[in-house]
Amino acid sequence: MPPRINLRPIGRRSPLHLGTNISERNSVCFFCSLAARPNAESDRRAKRKSRNLPRHASNTSTINNHAATDARKELEDILLELQKHAANYVNLSRLQLAINGLRQQPGNEAIRVAVLGLTNGSESSQTAKQVLKLLLADPLKGEEEWEKEVDNHDITQPMIIRVGADTPQELGSMSVATKGSLLHEVHVSSATLNGHNLELLLMETNPFVSTQEVGALEGFEDSVLVPTVDIPTSATGRYTPITTPVHKSLIVADGILGAASIVSMPTLESKNVIAAAVNLPDYKPADTSLLPFTPVDVGTATLGLGLVRKDLKNAIEFEHLWFQSNIPKLVEWLKADILTSTEGTTKPPVKELIASLLRNTSAALESERIRQLSSPLKATAAPTSLTTLQKSLDDWAESAHGELQEQLDLAFSSRRWRKLGWWKLFWRVDDVGMLTNDILSQRFLPGSERSAIYLAGRMKEAGIILGPFPSPSPNDENGVGSKQQSDGQTPATATAPWPVNIPTTRHYLQTETIPALQALAQKLVLQTFSTSGLTTALGALVYFSTLTTTLYEAGAVAALGIAWSMRRMQKQWETAREFWEGEVREEGRKAVRGVETVVGDALKQTRSPKDAVEGREELTRAKGLVERAQEILGKLK
Repeated sequence: MPPRINLRPIGRRSPLHLGTNISERNSVCFFCSLAARPNAESDRRAKRKSRNLPRHASNTSTINNHAATDARKELEDILLELQKHAANYVNLSRLQLAINGLRQQPGNEAIRVAVLGLTNGSESSQTAKQVLKLLLADPLKGEEEWEKEVDNHDITQPMIIRVGADTPQELGSMSVATKGSLLHEVHVSSATLNGHNLELLLMETNPFVSTQEVGALEGFEDSVLVPTVDIPTSATGRYTPITTPVHKSLIVADGILGAASIVSMPTLESKNVIAAAVNLPDYKPADTSLLPFTPVDVGTATLGLGLVRKDLKNAIEFEHLWFQSNIPKLVEWLKADILTSTEGTTKPPVKELIASLLRNTSAALESERIRQLSSPLKATAAPTSLTTLQKSLDDWAESAHGELQEQLDLAFSSRRWRKLGWWKLFWRVDDVGMLTNDILSQRFLPGSERSAIYLAGRMKEAGIILGPFPSPSPNDENGVGSKQQSDGQTPATATAPWPVNIPTTRHYLQTETIPALQALAQKLVLQTFSTSGLTTALGALVYFSTLTTTLYEAGAVAALGIAWSMRRMQKQWETAREFWEGEVREEGRKAVRGVETVVGDALKQTRSPKDAVEGREELTRAKGLVERAQEILGKLK
């Protein structure tokens, strides 16, 4: 609504004109006007005092604001320096979120909260959506349109919920949903949360790794505080994964299985940052402070909300059911520390984000320092020098390329490959997969694979880190992996401490190209028999349906069809065989080149003494930046 404009003429009026208007507008008696009119001298003293007092107050507030601004600016500059010089030791997504928070107005920073539903069937998805609705629903209003949108939304696709009266996007805020985004976005107006610059992200997440597994803490933090959102990029169904860091996360699970997943996850951050809620309607503990999650009853809370919306006379019953469901604890957790401050104080979630980021960076720097100190000791004790390993790599690459050419020439000129001639497909069509698998197993770089494993062992002996690399599904051959997948279990990912380019390429050729070659052979045989049969039937039909057609003419029709179908089969099958030969050779060359690149990069990363000194200087500089940032963060208002 545009501001109201005074319709009276703007300009300096004469005292006579002003007096006339005032007397006409305020018809009071003479004594009242004298009593209401202050003395001229006192008026001048009051004005002089009012000028002097705010001057000192404004100077003090200006100094405080300037100091707070300088601290935020200095902290922002330090984080930018960390992003530039210590990018390998800091989580860049969380770092960018922290920098963005420091660039906003103090006390009015944008806070992003993730509501993550564990993928434990459809119940967990519905529970996460119901918890989100209960957190933002207004009991004094009827069911709003955004609640219906949340109910109808597929939680496999992320949803963005912006809270505010008119929900304008603040300048500089890091929003997941940008202009033109294909993600579902909902605007919610909440009487208690409007004006606090709050944004929620609703999505599902996989069950977390167990505490006993290696790297569980890092993986847990990345999956909870830096969830990955798949952004559709085109109409072809392709997605681009984008990391979306958040300040706080609420993990929602359902039932006993969900509670077991929550209990097994590692504890990394405080409950103010990461909280968990499990829908357990029949579980009513007297004390929930010792539990790693908050037990809630979504059904009871939904029932109470429906009663008070139906009739305000049910407010007492609503209050009873509401507190019985334990939802107020989640509401209190959501509201904690996100309210806008008028005093220019930084919101606690922003400070906790920066503190957590600095702690993790300091730990990563310390781990790298320990690794650098231990590397010279391993290199000194190792009997193999870097020059010897480089020469061994060159010899291996030369012998691998030679073996690839020689062995494949022998394989594609062997009697076994000749058994797959186009005219032999009629009785060997089912042997295509077996014969080609034997060729790959016996002729596709078996000696080079063993030599690469031996070279990786020599590198490990010399103290050079190589791998681990994901093994190419070793259980598929015995059917163990498929059995685990059919039982609903996720097979464990096997790793190998040597380059697996050759077995991975062989596995790709066996599982992707050979089935296609087998299917093509069966298709060509079927087409040949079908075409030959149809043309033979056509020749017989022509012979018996007409009196002038001789047996030779009918036989010519059948022979023409048979010859054409056989020629087509020969052409397509020989083309497919030549293409498969070329693909095997090219994939083998890529596999050898891949092993050479992986091992060569590992050798290049082995630093010389000069490089080690420079690396320690970089670590010392980054460590100083982290300590300075922690010091400024402690003084940040």
